[in-house]
Amino acid sequence: MAKKGGNSKAEAAKEKKSAVKNEKDRAAKAKEEEANAEQWSQGAKKNNKKESEAEKKAAAAAKKLEAAKLLAEEEKELAKSKPKVSGAAKAAAKKSAKVDQASAARRTIPEFSASNIDDALDLLSLNEGGAIKAKDVEKHPERRFKAALAAYEERELPRFKQENPGLRLSQLKDIMYKAFQKSPENPFNQANILAYNATQDDAKTMKADKRKEIEDRLRA
Repeated sequence: MAKKGGNSKAEAAKEKKSAVKNEKDRAAKAKEEEANAEQWSQGAKKNNKKESEAEKKAAAAAKKLEAAKLLAEEEKELAKSKPKVSGAAKAAAKKSAKVDQASAARRTIPEFSASNIDDALDLLSLNEGGAIKAKDVEKHPERRFKAALAAYEERELPRFKQENPGLRLSQLKDIMYKAFQKSPENPFNQANILAYNATQDDAKTMKADKRKEIEDRLRA
């Protein structure tokens, strides 16, 4: 009988141990299932968020495309309704613009007057523009001095003879030479004289000064 009772205790302990193990297994399985469920839930949330963002982007792109289509249609309708300008109308508008431009230019141009040929020539020179030309400056007046003196002597000799009777020709030439030194006909006394090594800027400055002098003298 004792032996039978001893087996009964061992079986009871075995069953209890098995029950504890089963309970631990169930708890571990439940915990694992709970973890899997939580992980699936998080993944589902992320997927839903990505899908929501993708839907928003698609909606925004569709909205922009629709706006672009509407704008293109509006521009097309405006182009149809815009009146066409004929070639004659374009030419008339261009001519009118030129007239307005010329009228504005006349309002800003000062008026000048010339009382003699020299003034008239000076006035014409005001219309010359652009770069400085060779004729505008005289860098080598000595090249024209001899010819200018000869022309002066030929023209003035009768007057000097009348003013200085009894003088020999050489003496008259000496007097005329001294007078020619102060004459505006002397190339060295002319306003357009520049040094042989003058620069383009020097020439431009001289021309601007000469232009201002003419404008001030002939301004009406």
